[in-house]
Amino acid sequence: MSPARLRGDELPEIRTSEVPGPKSLAAAKRLRRVEGSAIRGLDEHGVVWSRARGAVVEDLDGNRFLDLTAGFGVASLGHAAPEVRRAVAGQAGRLVQGLGDLMPHRERERLVRALSKVGGRQNRVLLASTGSEAVELALKTAALATGRRRVVAFTGAYHGDSYGALEVTHHPVPPAPLRAQLGGWASHVPYGDLAGLDRSLAEGDPPAAVIVEPIQGRGGTVLPPDDFLGRLCALARARGAVVIYDEVMTGAGRTGPFWAWERSGPDAEPDLLCAGKGIGGGVAVAALLGRPKLMDAWRAHVPASGEAPHASTFYAHPLACAGALATLKRLTAAGFREEVERKGRSLSGGLSSLARRHPGAVEVRSIGLMAGIELVRASRDPAPDRLRSIWHALLRRGVLTIPSGVHGNVLQLLPPLTITDEQLMHGIAAIDSALEGQS
Repeated sequence: MSPARLRGDELPEIRTSEVPGPKSLAAAKRLRRVEGSAIRGLDEHGVVWSRARGAVVEDLDGNRFLDLTAGFGVASLGHAAPEVRRAVAGQAGRLVQGLGDLMPHRERERLVRALSKVGGRQNRVLLASTGSEAVELALKTAALATGRRRVVAFTGAYHGDSYGALEVTHHPVPPAPLRAQLGGWASHVPYGDLAGLDRSLAEGDPPAAVIVEPIQGRGGTVLPPDDFLGRLCALARARGAVVIYDEVMTGAGRTGPFWAWERSGPDAEPDLLCAGKGIGGGVAVAALLGRPKLMDAWRAHVPASGEAPHASTFYAHPLACAGALATLKRLTAAGFREEVERKGRSLSGGLSSLARRHPGAVEVRSIGLMAGIELVRASRDPAPDRLRSIWHALLRRGVLTIPSGVHGNVLQLLPPLTITDEQLMHGIAAIDSALEGQS
């Protein structure tokens, strides 16, 4: 008998006596035998996903979870969004793989034009497959445009785990043998510290770039001071440094406006912007958007052979382009931003009310449909233990969240932007119940 069809608007339902259930445990055990141990999610608390739709994930045991993670923010329109499914399926019947960067195809041209329209003055586009790759494209562009090497980043920053991105990442700290292979061309100053930024920009070699998350994601949903981005831009440009925003997590309408930096006004506009996750609605796609003068710096470095200075076999993968085009159409539709902001107010209000009732929720940081609940002050040793306990309690209640924060003390929420009001309120109530059980 085939399982009942998922609609995507259901509430959680746990059918096994323990979570994870026996089928998830058995599958995870088989996976551990062959998969490298660098990958997380193979401990005794990880469930094995089977299918998903909307804001609902079902595991191998038939347990149904409310997904407040959207796959780290990727499923911006919900899992298996109808428009994305149709676009990818239709494209699969026409063209699955092209000739990478060497020859374009129709969907590549259409997606680049669509991204240029949402980029504002950052209207030149290079495509990528991951956020880390988009970050490395930005770092390369800044180096080509300025002829400089040094980059200033921030403590708590996460920009990816490939080597170039890892250089500017601060959290999590890579193992010592990997750190030993990094180039040492990046420095980190405290997030939000403009005086520290100014000092770092003035010290040593002239900087090529400053890279920053408008809101730190993996670092714990950390919001900077209101004037931070605008003043950062002024300080960087006074030193001839390129301003790079990593909006891989915060972009694509996650905070209400299409880009999170827009909340800070025109003085905060970047030179280069890294996008990913939510712009694809579930497909693997990312992009670098930049001002024409900077992006044209690549032209001066094409060798006599004509080989591209940046290339990828899966550049502008046709299936990813088709899915991203469908996603962008929905994200930029009339009323979509207002709906996200309305739900964001509900989320913020519900979490703030929750925090007032539970001393264990020491701080709530929420903007649009991106939120973090700080469960223990960073200076307290048992922070990771308390976070794990709350996270597991929510898992048993059928609610998926993300453990985050530099100190392992923040419960992060990144629900699909299409989550229903009923699901959102159920998620808040489940967090309330989990905190009550831990008090």
